[in-house]
Amino acid sequence: MATLKAMFKLFDGYSSTIDKISRGTDTATDKIIKASMGTDDFNKKLEATGASANIATAGLKKLAGIFLSLAAVKKGMDITDEFTNTNARLNLINDELQTQLELQDKIFQAANRARGAYGDMANAVARLQLLAGDAFGSNNETIAFTELLQKAFKVSGADTSEQSAALLQLSQAMASGRLQGDEFVSISENAPLILEAISRYTGKSRGELKELSSDGAITADIIKNSMFAMADDINKKFETLPMTFADI
Repeated sequence: MATLKAMFKLFDGYSSTIDKISRGTDTATDKIIKASMGTDDFNKKLEATGASANIATAGLKKLAGIFLSLAAVKKGMDITDEFTNTNARLNLINDELQTQLELQDKIFQAANRARGAYGDMANAVARLQLLAGDAFGSNNETIAFTELLQKAFKVSGADTSEQSAALLQLSQAMASGRLQGDEFVSISENAPLILEAISRYTGKSRGELKELSSDGAITADIIKNSMFAMADDINKKFETLPMTFADI
C-alpha cells in the first residue's frame, strides 16, 4: 500500500501551479464570452443556409468543454484548500514525537485499515486531539482510538452523517471529561458498539449505564479504556464486513 509520500509530492507540485491555473481561469472565462458571442453570430449568418442547427450544436459543445475545464479547476482548488487546512490542523496537534509527514502517514495508514478517507480520519484525529488532548497520552494513542471509532461506526452501520454526529458528541464528551445527556443519547443511537464496549468494561447493563451517565460517572478514561479493551472484538467484527466499491 502506497504511503502519503507520493500524494504529498503530487500536492506540492499541484499547489505550486495553482496560481497559474487561477490566472488561466480568467482567460477561460474570456473564451466563454467570446465563444458565446461567436455562436450567436454564426447562427445569424447561417440561418439562410439551413446549417445553423449544426453550427449551434458545435458551438455548444465547445462551450460545454470550456465549462467542464473550469469545473475541473474549481475541484482542484477545493482539494488543495482541504489538504492545506487539514495539514494546518495536524500541525497544531503534532506532539513532536514524529515529523509532520510521519504523522500524516500514520493517519493515512489508519484510514486505509478502517477503509475510510484520509481527510475524514485526519479531521477526526485533529478534532479529538484539539478538544480532548488531555485524555490521550500521544498522537499514536489518538490515532489508534480514532481508528477503532471508525471501525465501530462501520460495524454499527452508521452512515456518514450519523458518524459525524456521533464523533462530534463523543469529542465533546471526551473534552468535558464525561459522557452524559445528549452526548450519551447520540452515542446510543449512532454508535451502539461503543456503548457495548463501555458496558463490557464497566460490567453494567445499558439501563445502568444510562443512570451512570446521568450521574456523570462515565468518564473520558472509561470511554477510552473500554474501546481499547474491546479492540480485538471490534477488529474481528470489522474484518467480517464485505469490501465494497466505496471501500476500495
